Amino acid sequence: MTTITLGHPYDDALGAALRYIRERYEPRGILVTGTIVRGVPHPASDLDIVVVNPHPWRQRTQRVFETVPAEIFVNPRFELEREFRRNADEGRPVMLHMIATGIILDDPDGSLADLQRVAREMLATGPTCSRQHLTILAYGIATGFEDAVDIAAIDPDRAAALVSEALVATARLLFLRQGRWRPREKDLFRELDALDPELGDAVRAALRAPSIEERIALATPVIARAAGATGFFEWETAPQPLEP
Repeated sequence: MTTITLGHPYDDALGAALRYIRERYEPRGILVTGTIVRGVPHPASDLDIVVVNPHPWRQRTQRVFETVPAEIFVNPRFELEREFRRNADEGRPVMLHMIATGIILDDPDGSLADLQRVAREMLATGPTCSRQHLTILAYGIATGFEDAVDIAAIDPDRAAALVSEALVATARLLFLRQGRWRPREKDLFRELDALDPELGDAVRAALRAPSIEERIALATPVIARAAGATGFFEWETAPQPLEP
C-alpha cells in the first residue's frame, strides 16, 4: 500500500476516508486524485477517490471527512473500462483524467496500474467522437438558438438563457471538432480564449449584450459558424438495430 502526505487537514481526511472505504466495501484497488492531490487545492477542493469493486455494481458516495468533502466512485473494473470508452466517444474525459492523474494507494492485483496506463494512452490519443455525434450536437445548438429567436419577443429572459446555452455548447463543440478533449466547464472560456481568441471574444460579447435583440444579433454568426445553421437542417442517423 502506498502512503502520501497532503498536509493539514487533508492527511487526516484521507485517512478517515480510507478507513470508511475499507469498512464498507471490499476494495480491490484505491486511487486518490484531484486538485488536493496535485498540490493546488482551493477552498472548494475535495478528495476524489476511485475504488475498484469486486462485485458487479457501482455506487457514488459523497461524504465529509474531517471537514474535507470527498467524492467516492465505486466501480468494477469492467465498468471503468466502459466509462473510458464513453468518455472518448463523448469527448469529455472525466474518469480518464481522474485515473490518469491519480495516485494509486492500493492495487493488490495490478488492475489499477493497467487502467492508469490505458487512461494515459487514451488521453494522449484524443477523443473518438463520431461524425454523427458531432452532427447531433450541432443540431441541438442550431435548434436551441432557433427556439430563442422564436420566443424573444414574448419571453426575453428565457430566450436570453437559451442563447447562453447555445453559446456554451458552441464552445464545447469547437474543441471536439478539432479533435481535442472538451475542457472542464469552469475552464471552458479561458481555454477557448487560448484556442481561438476571436471566437472567444465573440462569445463573451454576445453573453454580455444588454438586450435580447443585441444578444441574438451578436450570437447569430457564432452559432452559424459552429453549427452550420441557425435553425432546422437536414440530417439522419445510421440505422440502429433493435431487439424485437
